[in-house]
Amino acid sequence: MKTPAIILALALFAPADAASLRGRRRLADNLDMHKLLDEGKKGHIGAKISFKLDKDHKVVARGHPADLAAKVAKKLDCGPPSRKFRDAGKHEASQKAFGLDLWYETKCSHETSDKKKVAGATLKKLKHFLDSEDHDGVAYVEPELEHKLMREMDDPMIGDQTHYDGINLKGAWDTTTGNPNVVVQVIDSGVDMSHPDLQNNIWKNPGEICGNGVDDDNNGYVDDCHGYNFADDEGTNLVSSDSHGSHCGGTIAADSNNGVGVAGVAGGDGSKDSGAKLMIAVVFSDDWIGGFAEALVYGANNGAQISSNSWGYLSPGAYDQAELDAIDYYNSKDGLVVFAAGNGGTDADWYPAYHDGAIAVAATDDRGDPAGFTCYGDWIDISAPGIWVLSTGLGDEYEFMDGTSMACPHVSGVLALGKSVNMAASRDE
Repeated sequence: MKTPAIILALALFAPADAASLRGRRRLADNLDMHKLLDEGKKGHIGAKISFKLDKDHKVVARGHPADLAAKVAKKLDCGPPSRKFRDAGKHEASQKAFGLDLWYETKCSHETSDKKKVAGATLKKLKHFLDSEDHDGVAYVEPELEHKLMREMDDPMIGDQTHYDGINLKGAWDTTTGNPNVVVQVIDSGVDMSHPDLQNNIWKNPGEICGNGVDDDNNGYVDDCHGYNFADDEGTNLVSSDSHGSHCGGTIAADSNNGVGVAGVAGGDGSKDSGAKLMIAVVFSDDWIGGFAEALVYGANNGAQISSNSWGYLSPGAYDQAELDAIDYYNSKDGLVVFAAGNGGTDADWYPAYHDGAIAVAATDDRGDPAGFTCYGDWIDISAPGIWVLSTGLGDEYEFMDGTSMACPHVSGVLALGKSVNMAASRDE
C-alpha cells in the first residue's frame, strides 16, 4: 500500500504532565525526525514551517483561526503566518469543508545560497517547538521540503516520436484525438503559449478578463486567464526559461494534424478547438520554487479533470502533508492526479508519487523495457515511454528529453483521451 508510514518519535525532555506528553508525542509521531535531520544535512529543507490548526479548538470554533495561527507562529519564533491555501472566493466553502483553510505557513529562516544553513535554522526552530510543552491548537506541523523536476539531461534530436508506437497511440486515435471539454493541468515550469505548436489547446478561464488586475471570477486569483504562476504569485507570466513544462505540455496536447512540428497525445484532429486544453500552473519559475499544494487545489477548483506532475522531492521518504492533502482534495473532486515516479533507480518511497492518492508513473523505453533510471516497486500504477521523447520546447524549438517526467504526460494524455470518449466517467472508471 502506498501509505505514509507511522514513524519514529523524537526523544523529548520529560513533560510537565501526561497531557503535555500526549500532545508532544502526537505531533512528533507524525514526523520522522531522523529523516528530516538527514534531509537538513543535505540542504533539502526550506525556510518555512507549515502547520494545521485543530478544527475543534475554541478559537477556531469562534471563527478566529488567524489569531490562533499568529500565536503558533510566535511560539515557533517565526514570521507572520499566512494561509497555505488562500481564500478561493467561490471555492472557499469547498476548501473549508476539506479543512484546507486550517493550513498556515510561516517563514522561519533567512533564505540564502547556503541551503544547509537555511535547513539548520528551520529545523532548530521546529525541534524547539516540538520539545516545548505548549502545542495548543496545533493538529500537524512540518518543515518545508525542497523539490525538483523529474527529468534527466537533454539528448540529441533523433527525428521522430517513436515513443508513441510504444503505447499504440494511433490505435487510440482511431477512436478519439481529444476533446476541448477535457482540461489537463500541467504543474511545472510553465508552458510557452507562443510556441507555434501550442496555439490551439491552451485553457482559457471563461470568467477572467486578461490583464485588468481584477479577480473577475472571484476565485481568489487575479488575471488567471490561462492558469497561474504560483511560484511568483501572479497570473500573467506563465513560462520560465526552463523548457521542461513546455515539453510535458506538448506531449499531452501539442496541436496535432496541423502541419507543424509534433503531435500531442490528446492534441485534436487539426480543426479549431478539437484537442484537450492545457491549464498552466508554474511552480518552478526563474526566481522562485513553490506553491505546489495550492496549485493542485487551484486545478481541482477551476475545472481541471487531470493534473500532470513531473516533479517530486529530493530524497525518498520525504513529503509535505499539505501536498498530500491537496492530492486527496483533487481526488474528492473526482479528479486524476498523475505523478512521475522519479529517476533514482530504486524501489524506495519517492513522494508524492508514492502517495496512495497519486497515479505513479514509471518510465520504459519504446519496447516496454524499464528505463535504467526509473524508480520501481509495487507502488507503481502504470508505466509509459520516458526515453528519447520528442516534444515542444521554448520559442519554436523541439527537444528530446529523458525521464519519468516524460512518461508522466503520456499517461496524462491517455487519460485525457479516455475522458474525451466518456466525460461522465468516474475517477475509478
